[in-house]
Amino acid sequence: MRTEAVGLLAAGLAHDLNNMLGAIVATAELMAGRHAPASENFRDLAAITAQATRAGALIHQILAFSRQEILKPAATSFAEMLNALGTTLAALASGQARLHIAPGAAVPVYADPAALERVIVNLVLNARDAFAVQGRLGTIRMETGRATAADLPAAAPFMAAGDYGWLSVSDDGPGISPVHAARIFEPYFTTRAQGQGLGLATAYGIVKQSGGYLVHDEGRFGGARFTIFLPHAERDARAVSIPREAVVRPLLLLAEDENLLRLSATRALEAAGFSVKAAASGEAALAAYDTAGEVAALVSDIRLGGMDGIELALALRRRTPDLPIMLISGYADEAARTAVANLDCAFLAKPFRLRELTTGIAAILRTN
Repeated sequence: MRTEAVGLLAAGLAHDLNNMLGAIVATAELMAGRHAPASENFRDLAAITAQATRAGALIHQILAFSRQEILKPAATSFAEMLNALGTTLAALASGQARLHIAPGAAVPVYADPAALERVIVNLVLNARDAFAVQGRLGTIRMETGRATAADLPAAAPFMAAGDYGWLSVSDDGPGISPVHAARIFEPYFTTRAQGQGLGLATAYGIVKQSGGYLVHDEGRFGGARFTIFLPHAERDARAVSIPREAVVRPLLLLAEDENLLRLSATRALEAAGFSVKAAASGEAALAAYDTAGEVAALVSDIRLGGMDGIELALALRRRTPDLPIMLISGYADEAARTAVANLDCAFLAKPFRLRELTTGIAAILRTN
């Protein structure tokens, strides 16, 4: 019940809070651009931007925990990720634990690489912190592999039979008592004096939303072991788009119902070399598209009153099938997340920095 309550809270508040934070970030960045970087005003505005961005990150943690974050899946493998992250993970564990990464086969899985990196880093940090209780240097072992139905752990009878790629993080620390183990994926639950936050809860949510399982059991060397299981997937064979020629001041259609954010985004995009036709609703954006001339791309909030961003995107794709689209949102329900995945469009989470918006749009224009 507590888990469901947090999920409902996230769904109900994330959109409005991220809209407000997005407007704060955009306005502060525009104001900062009018001051010298060494000035006190610039530093104060940068602090506002940083704090608002941190608040947005917390909201995204709650969304990830409640499995309502929009992910950007791609073909990857745990072995490849560990190869890329090895130096970073070793630095995180340094001083408290020795990190040992066992070589493993590159079993392809389909998941959001950035989100999966957050999960892996969180598990390593948790394993490292387990040794602080004992005041000794411990060992963290990371392994990857492939599992069939016959290989699934007895501790996870709830897992669907199938073929999985897996990654485990185990330590030889004190382990987790059965009483506490039943609650470790709850938000803000901790047994440590300095423990806090949504770490394991967020990791659990990301893995579940990716179609996998995060399993805790006792490792071979004592201590705790956490294993991520993701369904085995074939390599992504989508064709690479050929960049088209650049357009002088391409016209963007912007649909955003938050007035301050719409104005700030328009100013930032115009300063970046775009022309912008802005609308406060999906219906107004659709009408503007028919009279605006050649629109280079659509940028739309997902949750608009009346016609939402998904409906607007589908309507414009019927008119112009290859229209580049970027959808933005602080929260999207399950239907919207599915639609985003099927639309072959870019997605940007609120609150965002204005540079993320302009560079993201430039990227979709280059690849369409």
